[in-house]
Amino acid sequence: IVASSNKLAQDASLSEIMSALQKTYCETIAYEFEHVMSPAVKQWFAEFVESTDSQGAVWRKERFHELLVRAEVFEHFLQKKLPSVKRYGIEGSESIVVLLDQLVFEAAQYGVTDIVAGLSHRGRLGILTSLFEYPKDEVLRKLRGGSEFSDGSPHTGDMVVDLAKSATLNYPGIDSPINVDILCNACHLDSGMPIGMGKSRTKDINIARAKNNQNHTIGDHVLPVSLHGDSSFAGQGIVAESLGMSGLTHFTNGGTVHVIINNQVGYTTPASHTRTTRYASDIAKFVDIPIIHVNGDYPEELARAARTAVAYRQKFRKDVVIDVWTFRKRGHNELDEPSFTQPAMYKRINSRKSIPAMYEGKLIESGELTREKADKVRKQWLESLNIAFADSFSCNPVDPTRPPGWSKLGAPHEYPTEEATGVNTNELSNIGVKSVTTSESVTVHPRIERFHIKPRLKKLQEGAGLDWATAEALAFGSLLAEGYNVRLSGQDVGRGTFSQRHAMLVCQETEKVYVPLNHMNADSQEQRMGKLEVVNSNLCEGAVVGFEYGVSVEDPFTLAIWEAQFGDFYNNSQTMFDGYIVSGETKWGQQNGLVLLLPHGFDGGGPDHSSCRLERHLQLSNDPVDGHTDAMPNIYVTYPTTPAQFFHLLRRQVKRNFRKPLIVAAPKTMLRLASATSALNEMSPGTCFKPVLDDPTTRDPHSVKRVMVVSGKLYYDLAKLKNENPLGEHVAIVRVEELTPFPRRELFHVLSRYDNATDFVWVQEEPRNAGAYAFAAPRIKSMLPQHATLRYVGRSEHAATCSGVETQQAAEHVQLTTEAFDGLRGLVADLVIDSIATQHEKQHDKPASVISASVSHRWASRAVYAAHSSDH
Repeated sequence: IVASSNKLAQDASLSEIMSALQKTYCETIAYEFEHVMSPAVKQWFAEFVESTDSQGAVWRKERFHELLVRAEVFEHFLQKKLPSVKRYGIEGSESIVVLLDQLVFEAAQYGVTDIVAGLSHRGRLGILTSLFEYPKDEVLRKLRGGSEFSDGSPHTGDMVVDLAKSATLNYPGIDSPINVDILCNACHLDSGMPIGMGKSRTKDINIARAKNNQNHTIGDHVLPVSLHGDSSFAGQGIVAESLGMSGLTHFTNGGTVHVIINNQVGYTTPASHTRTTRYASDIAKFVDIPIIHVNGDYPEELARAARTAVAYRQKFRKDVVIDVWTFRKRGHNELDEPSFTQPAMYKRINSRKSIPAMYEGKLIESGELTREKADKVRKQWLESLNIAFADSFSCNPVDPTRPPGWSKLGAPHEYPTEEATGVNTNELSNIGVKSVTTSESVTVHPRIERFHIKPRLKKLQEGAGLDWATAEALAFGSLLAEGYNVRLSGQDVGRGTFSQRHAMLVCQETEKVYVPLNHMNADSQEQRMGKLEVVNSNLCEGAVVGFEYGVSVEDPFTLAIWEAQFGDFYNNSQTMFDGYIVSGETKWGQQNGLVLLLPHGFDGGGPDHSSCRLERHLQLSNDPVDGHTDAMPNIYVTYPTTPAQFFHLLRRQVKRNFRKPLIVAAPKTMLRLASATSALNEMSPGTCFKPVLDDPTTRDPHSVKRVMVVSGKLYYDLAKLKNENPLGEHVAIVRVEELTPFPRRELFHVLSRYDNATDFVWVQEEPRNAGAYAFAAPRIKSMLPQHATLRYVGRSEHAATCSGVETQQAAEHVQLTTEAFDGLRGLVADLVIDSIATQHEKQHDKPASVISASVSHRWASRAVYAAHSSDH
């Protein structure tokens, strides 16, 4: 295609046409868009690059020169002052700074007000200081071993190449400043990519809401930019996952500009061993993303690439890739010797001029820059670095500003008390009815009508027997009525993995989707209602969890939820849990309130459909074993056993004045368990979540000899056996609903009621090396009476989560539940002995022993108890 606007004469010869096309496509910049399926995209791309190329461009050459000089002088300065510090410098890729500056500048021409930038390790410090105005003294303080946070800050910080602080850029001729939000990112390569997508989409939507923009298109206000290394872009699976969901309705952010810093080597591995494709960018082709290849030696061509990329993105609201072919002056870091593995490459690199020097020489030769002006730019920047270095010994960094919305919340410094999260029951009943009410145009599947809608309406009318899906709908609906937004994401969440939720109803005639809770106020225009976004995600976990984390980080007043099909599947997103969700606040001061629903329970599903790996989440908690501090742990991990508890958990998550991630071991069999239901009044005003649930069937606490401590659905099996056991009245089953922060006070208050109990047992269905036992045991032991210990009842250690043989798993279950009640007769006999001894002491006016007669003989060998045992 030859663009009509490329100034070629209508009767141009073939050689003239070929020359024009060679100039556009075959020199220092090239384009790949023929793989794109859309004829409109191919037509637009050819027209744009051919016409703009022939028309020439006016570039901000002095600005480009200044940025290149800053980047180069900064690297040389660090190499001289701090030669033994790894900084993963930008030397050899300095023109990336020009590219980023032009991207921001071009976006501003289209009315974009905010940039969400995900930077890579390579060149991060040079980009932050030379372009995004990160205080140089703070960077140098960090490089010298100091913290990026103010003195006395509770945050532990991160590697120097993970620094992040928002910036504001101003450009001549553009009225409004451009806000640049630099992403905090973990060291796992490209893991920040989906987080930037979620953050930018949410930021864009919120800006549009604040401006009451009725004609908003996603991407109007925010441009996401994501930097990648060539090897990581080709090799990291999170890249393919993120690209794969970039065009999906509930995940699109209006298009990300991806920039590949193509050093042509991965650490020490040559490109021929890092991918099977020709180009590092080829993975982007599977989602029809156009690619711009550009030679990093030519800063103005990078600016041209930026102009084309932003124009395409604003036109089509889709991703675009800029593959910058450049080099790495030193090794992977400054302490590496690259010629060990790439001797030929580094002979050429060491014999050439730097990119800033070549560009400077070009401008001086053309008369567009004088030598005096060039030297002055270098001198001034070097002087500022020397001043910053001196200041770095005494500077006290300014902590990053909190994003909009977060200023209304605080950071908890002590263990909070539970606040009431109940709602008026009439309102809840109305919400419940609305949750299954559809418009006349929607034909509901008859089985949903029979087994979902009618039973819910009946139970709401009775005010009892409410199941988990109903409690969840009541929590969602009540939050929507209060103006909060709810985003529920994951595979098949609309219907629910276990066909329990039906938050979205599909018309059987038209297949149109109807979300009943979004029509609660159809007749009222006065009350601002929140929105329930039901997101049936693509079949991946890592990128989707990262996306939802980005949503939660950006907007604390949206209840962001990710639900796994089965709790085991969170494994594919472990990087997001470890590097971001549970540690982001500690490292970066970045709170999040993401809720993770992980269906958990041993019910015959086999080793990969049974466990959400409670032990791993608990291991990630910084809850102190000895309870020496009331400081808030980093995460909440819960295993609720009633729908009302689940209702309060969801509401509590956004009603509090702080945010912490919430991991819920979510129900499977409990979803339809008749005994695992709640009454409406358990969600009424004045009610709240209870971290510990005492045994509701205990009539006389003094008659209890065995206390079972349990978490989760196993409670119902044990409660049934207790009810059937003739000695069941001497057993109390206490539920720990919240595992971290561990509810020491609440649990101690409950356990201390059973003052005659001598046998304390932790019972779980998970293997001993899994589940909550290892976490809970030392905490429980520390609060038991001196004469007591904590026994374990459960499966023995397993390498796999559980058996895949259903009969074996069932037999293990019978064995452990039976063992939980073994030996009761002997304990009750002890109770009788105690009673007789007490009566004897009363008759002879003897003081009662600190330890009862029944247990004194067991502990007499221990010196600490010997003095109290002499009367017996």
